[in-house]
Amino acid sequence: RFKRSGLDERLSLADFDWRFNPKLPRSACFDLHTLKFIGEGANALIIGKPGTGKSHVAKAVAYQATLQGYDVRYLEADTEFARYALASTAERTELLKDWVAPDLLILDDLFLARRISEHAAEVLQAIVHQRYKLRRAIVITSNRVVQDWGKYLGDATMASTILDRLMHRCAMLEFEGKSYRLKEAAARIAITPESS
Repeated sequence: RFKRSGLDERLSLADFDWRFNPKLPRSACFDLHTLKFIGEGANALIIGKPGTGKSHVAKAVAYQATLQGYDVRYLEADTEFARYALASTAERTELLKDWVAPDLLILDDLFLARRISEHAAEVLQAIVHQRYKLRRAIVITSNRVVQDWGKYLGDATMASTILDRLMHRCAMLEFEGKSYRLKEAAARIAITPESS
């Protein structure tokens, strides 16, 4: 299940540094980790600044779901949607089927590249619509506030259709704070010996 999921690491909430950004919605993250929302066919939107731990939490929830016997797909959204845009009609049908079928779908870093292609926007709408009808859970992480999604999709009506279905049964988690990656980079620079 882990191999099929597309996850590249086995993360948990136990190895997350909660002290670094104390304002993160810790209890909401642990609530997601119970996986109750999957059984309810609910969704989660994890929105916030880069480097605050959104992907870590999403991957930890996804890994926990694989351990509990759920079929999971983890996608780096922009990369996979770009692959979809370049695929043949037959390949697109297969990809869409693969993204609609699992119990839990993780779309990580949606709108990382801001605008997404027309094909990507259409497949996002199809995924959300079909999974909503089947009551299958989606977790989306993004640096972009939902009010701006219409801009990134290039279609305000499509954005409201997608958000309407996503947010009908949905936990909204807001991640504010400093970037872990910048902290780690600063630590590496600090220990690099100066060249003479």
